[in-house]
Amino acid sequence: MRTHSLLALPCLALALTACGEGGVLDESVKTTVREQLVATCTATAEGQIPEGVTVDLNQVCDCAADKVLDGKSVQDLVSNPPTSAEDLDKVRECLKEMGPVKLDPVGT
Repeated sequence: MRTHSLLALPCLALALTACGEGGVLDESVKTTVREQLVATCTATAEGQIPEGVTVDLNQVCDCAADKVLDGKSVQDLVSNPPTSAEDLDKVRECLKEMGPVKLDPVGT
């Protein structure tokens, strides 16, 4: 789920050091990162769900993105960007919280 745009965060960090932590700019950056995490998660997962299994990818990926970003500042995200393994752990946590996946009847 790591996105290429997360690579741009170090450049943004340099700009933020002059502005300080927090504020509207940080929220904008976090919103953008979250949107990119959700989009990447959804796109990655779409082709990996077995036939007959129903999962709300938007709900799972929204949950996972929230968990990845929870308690992290923009500086945290820049100095330690989320890893694919961390993202996958968060997806697993969300799937457990959502309960069992739904299986479609065979032959429908």
